[in-house]
Amino acid sequence: MAVVLGAQPVRASSTWTVASCAFAIALAACAASAALALGWGWDDWVDSYTLTNLVIGLALVGSGAPIGWHRPRNAVGPVFVIAGTAHLVSAALGPALRLGVMLGWPSELTRLMSGFYLGTWSLGLPSLALLALLLFPDGRLPGRRWLAAAAYLIAMGIAGLLLSLINPYDVLPGEPASRPLLAIEGIPMATLESAVGLLSLPAFPLVLVALVLRYRRGDERTRRQLLWLLLALVAMLVINLPRAATSDGPILSLLSVVLIPIAIMIAIVRYRLLDIRFVLSRTLLYLILITSITALFAGTAAGLALILPPSADRTGTLLAAVVVAMVFVPLRQVLQRVVQRALFGSRDDPVGVASQARSAGGLDALVAEVRRSLRLPRLVLASSSGTLAEAGAEPDEPIHATLPIGDDAQFVVTLRPGERRLHEDDRTVLGLVASAVDAVLRERDLIAEIRRSRAQTAQARERERQLLHRELHDGLGPTLTGAAMYIDAASNLVETEPAQARELLRSARGDVAAALQDVRRVVYGLRPLALDEKGLVAALEELSGRGSPRVEVTAEALPPLSPAVELAAYRIAAEGITNARRHSTAGRVGVRFSIDGDELAIAVQDDGAAPDGYHPGAGLRFVTEHAEELGGWASAGPTSDGWRIDARLPLEPPDLSPRRTHP
Repeated sequence: MAVVLGAQPVRASSTWTVASCAFAIALAACAASAALALGWGWDDWVDSYTLTNLVIGLALVGSGAPIGWHRPRNAVGPVFVIAGTAHLVSAALGPALRLGVMLGWPSELTRLMSGFYLGTWSLGLPSLALLALLLFPDGRLPGRRWLAAAAYLIAMGIAGLLLSLINPYDVLPGEPASRPLLAIEGIPMATLESAVGLLSLPAFPLVLVALVLRYRRGDERTRRQLLWLLLALVAMLVINLPRAATSDGPILSLLSVVLIPIAIMIAIVRYRLLDIRFVLSRTLLYLILITSITALFAGTAAGLALILPPSADRTGTLLAAVVVAMVFVPLRQVLQRVVQRALFGSRDDPVGVASQARSAGGLDALVAEVRRSLRLPRLVLASSSGTLAEAGAEPDEPIHATLPIGDDAQFVVTLRPGERRLHEDDRTVLGLVASAVDAVLRERDLIAEIRRSRAQTAQARERERQLLHRELHDGLGPTLTGAAMYIDAASNLVETEPAQARELLRSARGDVAAALQDVRRVVYGLRPLALDEKGLVAALEELSGRGSPRVEVTAEALPPLSPAVELAAYRIAAEGITNARRHSTAGRVGVRFSIDGDELAIAVQDDGAAPDGYHPGAGLRFVTEHAEELGGWASAGPTSDGWRIDARLPLEPPDLSPRRTHP
């Protein structure tokens, strides 16, 4: 759950942005004018912290104002402006207080100025700047529970200001006119300052925890924005490392803190300005490399100094340099690999990523593993039929790249923010994975074809069974039942009325003869006897010998055909002849068999025309099914020359073949 700490209307935000910038410039001008009147030199600017307060204040206002202008509903902008104004007030009051004491301004005025000079800066970096980090990057708290943290940070700033206002000591030594107006004599100031200092210790760790949680829970855009802040923190820590290690150092090193508001402003307004992952990776790489090389050189030199005699100082230094030179390249490669893995995943190990992806199991798991390994915002496996698998979420303003897979699939890659094209290492990894994906897709298509072929075979077999059941039930069954009844009746009349019994037996014989005829018809329907007795061509000539149109059957020298191929060819040709007789105006039908490679080619052509409103019927569907059951194909329909059926059957059909598509 997100909590909105502040939301400014667009028009009002423009007004306060301009006003805040003008006020900041006025405060900076006051500081410069007072310092000029005092005749300050560079050391005076630096030692009084006026320069640091001035630069930090201008940086905070200068960063908050663009945020307020471009992102008026983001509370980070106004918080930065208020924090920067607090520093600028301290910067302006510092030289103004000294000038007022020197010129003898009213003591009430100078004492009031001294209190705010000491305390207003505590509303800046120690308080409101940390609050801005808590609100970064969307201007909202991470949740309602963080309201207490926001109140705590504000309270620490107010506590620092109040302590400064009641401070009983002279700000300018020996000048009572510089003692804060609300000073309370005799209070344990050191104890109170220590207490406030202890209470403020959890502030930065608290903000750090919030930032880590945002990074872990955030989307790709949020993470990119937080990386800008990380880059600024790394640079600031490097600049202030000597001061932190020795508790001493140049005051100007504190100016590096301005990198934080500048980085936050870029992250909120233009976070895609640079490929921050690449910049950060190179920064971390060379930072760690320089630190490691320096430590190695110092350690080697110190170790050699203990071993070599004092007269060999130059030799020890040279040996240390040689050691560093030998270690530099391999150390750089190791560190670069570590940093690259942290920011860009395992794209430098394409074989490893491809191996893990192949063992993931299933397209969804494979795509998810590749996206995770390459640290991609989103990865989609798509085909012409739609999305096959996907992983990840789209960032704002995504840029996509595609990588073809086989003939009908492709990877759709959402590029990392800051990238404009697919990196060659990413392309290499996806290319290796694509071969595995293509194999999986082909296997899946083959399985689907086999299942479809099995289903079609089962349907065809069931239709044959239903047809046989109907033939036996409707034809043979009643006929045999009638014959049995005639025989029973005849047996009852054979002694008393032999003439009537003989008549009944004749009727029974007729029914039995009809039943035999039905049995022959059913058997011939399953496999015509003429096929086994006369062969394919002669069986078709016998079938088409009577009636019109006239049928001509021609065939090349055919090799011995398997029973399944011979029966399918017979039925396809017979269906073509029947279709021409029933529906066409043809006067001639030609049936031709030929060998085309390892296939039997069947062509049935008539010279008639299809009836009006033609659409394929059940008979022509059976033609296609007969061919596909054996792994072949068939097509039928009207042509400019009449009606035509074309079919191809393999001479040696497999036991189970997927459906083929007409070329």
